[in-house]
Amino acid sequence: MNVVLPKQYRVSKKDIIIYTVVIIICVVALTVIITMQFLGEGIFHTNKFQIATEEEMVKLKTEFDNMFENKFIGEAKNIDKKDSKKDVVFTSYENNESSEGTYTFDVNIPEFNVKDDELNKINESISKKYKQKLGELKNLKDTKILYSVEYVSYVENDILFLIIRSNLKEGNNAQQSNIDSYQYDLENKKEMNLEEMLQKLNYNKNDIQEKIYEEIKREEQNSKNLQELGYGIYVRDSSSDIYKIENSDQFFMRNGKLHIIYSYGNQSLTSEMDFVII
Repeated sequence: MNVVLPKQYRVSKKDIIIYTVVIIICVVALTVIITMQFLGEGIFHTNKFQIATEEEMVKLKTEFDNMFENKFIGEAKNIDKKDSKKDVVFTSYENNESSEGTYTFDVNIPEFNVKDDELNKINESISKKYKQKLGELKNLKDTKILYSVEYVSYVENDILFLIIRSNLKEGNNAQQSNIDSYQYDLENKKEMNLEEMLQKLNYNKNDIQEKIYEEIKREEQNSKNLQELGYGIYVRDSSSDIYKIENSDQFFMRNGKLHIIYSYGNQSLTSEMDFVII
């Protein structure tokens, strides 16, 4: 009986190439999955972010209310100061005048102490805005005025932040609160907008925009509910262009959290403001 053995199978070059490509694809895919598990999606696309919970919001808003100390907080290294004896941001003008039955002022106007033409222009704008307001209020007759300007400044994530809050109470009118924030990129020596901040944090702009609209729509409904109950409250309009990222000028980072602020007192007679904290 003759036994016929099968011929030895020989792998062609074409098969070798196909097998090699398949193996490489599998290895790459597995590497991507493992890396994303450990380091998050930010390496390949955007960082994951999470909107602060209601409990966190209450805590962070309280911290915001208490952080205005009229000085620069913390340290700032490798900054070319105009005046080496002063802080990076300092109080350039104070007014604590009061006139019984007429006005009470507690005004602290800050100034950037950095050698930079752009910041010099910002300093001029800040000084002009608040001194001009002060002059207008002094000239009011038969109206009791309470006016304060306070600020805080610090460096975080290699960005110099300055947040200014002003509060104005005229006679029986509602108190008006105004927020101005400035963000200066120390590495690139330029002022930053929110889009640039999101890029620096590697956040997806569309995702953040969606979250802003979600938060504002919720606040809009809450304000409408309170208005229906008879409360005098500022009613939001979520369709307004002010909520677009390119128009969102008031923001800052604090302890790793990005705060985007919508201060309605900047346009209306109110102290209400909304925060989107990420």
